[in-house]
Amino acid sequence: MAKNHQPVQTKPQETIVHIPVYTKQDLITFVNRKLNHWPTIILCVVFVITGQSIAKILENFYYNETDHHSQKRQNDDVWTQSLLQTVGFPLLLPLYIFTAKKHNQQQSPTTSDQTSTKYIISFSGLIGILWSNQGRFSAKAKLELPFRVFTLIYTTQLFFTLVFAAFINKLKINRWIITSLILAIATGAITFSSSFAGEPGDEAEADNYGRGSISALISSVYFSLLLSVIQNVFKRIEATSFASVYNVLIISSLVATVSSAAGLLIEGEQDDLKREMNGFSKGRGAYVMVMVGQAVSWQVYWVGIVGLVFSVTSVLANVISVITWPIVSVLVVIFLVNDEFDVFKGVALITASLSAAAYFYMLHEENRKY
Repeated sequence: MAKNHQPVQTKPQETIVHIPVYTKQDLITFVNRKLNHWPTIILCVVFVITGQSIAKILENFYYNETDHHSQKRQNDDVWTQSLLQTVGFPLLLPLYIFTAKKHNQQQSPTTSDQTSTKYIISFSGLIGILWSNQGRFSAKAKLELPFRVFTLIYTTQLFFTLVFAAFINKLKINRWIITSLILAIATGAITFSSSFAGEPGDEAEADNYGRGSISALISSVYFSLLLSVIQNVFKRIEATSFASVYNVLIISSLVATVSSAAGLLIEGEQDDLKREMNGFSKGRGAYVMVMVGQAVSWQVYWVGIVGLVFSVTSVLANVISVITWPIVSVLVVIFLVNDEFDVFKGVALITASLSAAAYFYMLHEENRKY
């Protein structure tokens, strides 16, 4: 008699499904990039190029028309140049009000908005001091060093930005970031052939070279740390609106402006400013226009730089800032005619384009993953 055999039940094969897990910050970044990533980046890049180009052209024109190496001068007006970078911040108030109002219409104001403002205020002192001193040391270095030497030292800011971004903001470094940075460093180094109207002559003392080199290095570190701290602020407040950019700029610029103005008064630079305006070869009206033009142009530049930090990272902001140098040098040749276009400027434009292309390609690939 045959035995009844129970059917053998086999356990169904398990299928493993990998579900990506995103942190809250990842989702915020995703929303920000998907909705306004590229338009914001392109607009900020245009701001950086436009603002820095006009500011540098006017700065060269200013030094062309003044003798900053005269023995009659009491000071070198480095605090004045630092002040010009931030004093135009009231121009950003209407933009802040507009973007904040638009953001509030889309999303009701919450206590987190007030907390974000308080957090920005708590960091504005550090950002403002870094900002004002960065401008001071940069201006001092350019007056005491040949511009080619200053450019080579100042390019180190790219290395410092990468280090600060990795340690402060936990930036994940990949081959495209490294490629972009290498090309940006090459761009900055090749720009050494450019000239600057305020650089010292051949009779400059060797002691000035030492002070100028230290000033250039300090300015480079301050600029890198400034961008990384701003990125860290955006990260901590989980910024999703461009109003945060104006908020950071306005509050920090106020601190930086007070700091630079105090330095200007303590050093007595106001006396030299009066003599400069009265003795400006193009007239007092032209002097005022040059100074106002620099103040406005620097605001355009900083909106672009901080906007890039907000949209992407401090590394991209620094890369775009450096690869703008050859564009500025070409425009100086065109408008001031105190330099010449050589093969180095042409090569710098090529490496600048490749540096931007490498970083933008990485961003494109990142967007495809979401």
